[in-house]
Parts: sequence; C-alpha cells; structure tokens
Amino acid sequence: MIETTESKTIMKTQPYSFFALLSTAILIEGVLCQTSQAQGLLNISGTSTLAPSLTPIGGYGASPQEYLSVSWSVVENPSGIYLYSYTVHNPVGDVLMNPSGGLTSTPEIFDSLAVDFNTTVAGEYLPGTQTGGSFQLVNTVDLAWFFNPAVAAGSSAPTVTFQSDFPPTSGNASADGAIPWSSVSPNGQELAVPDPPSAVPEPSSAALVAMAGLLFVPVGLATRKNSIRVG
Repeated sequence: MIETTESKTIMKTQPYSFFALLSTAILIEGVLCQTSQAQGLLNISGTSTLAPSLTPIGGYGASPQEYLSVSWSVVENPSGIYLYSYTVHNPVGDVLMNPSGGLTSTPEIFDSLAVDFNTTVAGEYLPGTQTGGSFQLVNTVDLAWFFNPAVAAGSSAPTVTFQSDFPPTSGNASADGAIPWSSVSPNGQELAVPDPPSAVPEPSSAALVAMAGLLFVPVGLATRKNSIRVG
C-alpha cells in the first residue's frame, strides 16, 4: 500500500496533537480545582488583646489583668455574606491605675467597644445588621456598641455582631473605661474587620475557557508546520 503525503502528515501530527490536548486538559483541570477550593466557605476565629493607653508598671508581663481580650470570629454563609462577632473579656483583678501606672485597689470596668473600618464603602457594613449591647452607633469610621450595666472585672460583655459583603483583614478596635484600651497601644493587637476586594477579579470560567482556546493555537501551528515538511 502506498502512503500518500496526506497519510504521512496525519500519522506524524496526531501524536503531537494528542499530547498537547492532554497537557491542556490537565492544566485546565488543575486551575478549575484550585478555583473550586478557593470557593470554600470561610469560618475563622481568634483572640486579640486590647491594651490600656496608660501602660502599667512592668507592662503586660507584670500586670496582664490590666489588658482586655477580644474573642472574634468571621463566618461566611452560602450567600457570600460574612458574619463578624466579638466578645470582650475583662480579666479578674483588673483595677484602676494611678497616673504613674501603679495599680490601685479599685476594680475597673469598661462600657463600650468600637471596631474601626470605613463604613461608608458600599457593602462594608450591611445596614440594619448590627446587634448586641444596650445600643449601637454607626459612624463613618467605626461601628460602636455600648453596655449597660458596664462590664466588671472577671466578666465578659454580651457578644456583638454585624454583617458585611467582604471577607476580613486586620484592623483596630478600642474599648472605653476610666482609661481606654485599644489595638494601637503598646502590646495591643489587631482583630478581624471587613476588607473590600481588590480591583483585579479572579478569572471566571469563561476566562479559563478562553485561556484554553489560546493553548490550542500551538497545536494547530505544529500541525501546519509538520504538514509542510512531509511530502
């Protein structure tokens, strides 16, 4: 049987086409798998310290009871809404300090919590979702909750919450008492607050398909090149 130039071309180009298609399929499958994993619902939690604006003598190591702690969590629901929750704890033994940072014998209380972020950005805070405390305030730069009665040493404030369209980043918080506490005071720590998405979106399924189409271009070029050489 006489092999024509066309049959030689087909025999020579098919292996290249097959392996190129296989490589492309594997690449696309890997990208789609990573995208699918990235779409899992977020559920995180942690604890952060709010430090007094007046540092006690010896700092945190000598007087840890002078520092409030905040248990926080961020939970995403299937609709892509994030629930932010905070519970502030006033340690046993927290007392008022004198102006030099020395401890007195008077128990200390706090009566508010504020979480800092730009509430004017659409979706950062979903109006009407702020809960907890005796009453709440929505300011341009924070959400605030107030507690009545105030939270005594050895007690925890009621859990407060709000909802956002955005996942978390690190931000500041503060609590008020005779001497305020905050994330920015020495030994203070940031906690979770909403973070607007970046301007560059993740590639969509349509974009991935378009990418796949571009990957097929070298296959066609290789076929044409091999066809010219055989004959």
